[in-house]
Amino acid sequence: MDENEYRQAYQRINSVPCVFEKALCSLFCSCSQGHVFRLADRHGAACKSPLAQRNCAQLLDQLRKQTRFVFKISEIDGPLPHNKEIRVQNGGISGLQKLVDPGYSAEQIGDVYQVVQDLLEKYDAIDSVPFDVVMQSVMAYKARPKRRSRS
Repeated sequence: MDENEYRQAYQRINSVPCVFEKALCSLFCSCSQGHVFRLADRHGAACKSPLAQRNCAQLLDQLRKQTRFVFKISEIDGPLPHNKEIRVQNGGISGLQKLVDPGYSAEQIGDVYQVVQDLLEKYDAIDSVPFDVVMQSVMAYKARPKRRSRS
């Protein structure tokens, strides 16, 4: 399957893509509204709820904007390079979960949908979230080390 065929098939079977796809596919967290699938030799994630997807998209957009200073990037207008995007998504979810559940520990990765719902309930709007606290988790997040190739 060439790249164009893959993209067309992906769009056909995933009409509501999960905006936290990298976090779900990296097995960092789960989502009650998400569904992870395989296409060819890759993984993808879909969202069961267009409303949940909109809320998550607004939240992820705000997370990306807040990380401009952290990553020393002047403008962010979409997904970041893979490693930075993983840090934003995984570190961001971790930081957001700490805001809604002070007893949270990194071993208890929760449901992204529930974290977003709890966040909206606690802060009323995404703009009211104290992202400076969340950025500490983004900065502290360490991606898995690269695997060594076997020669």
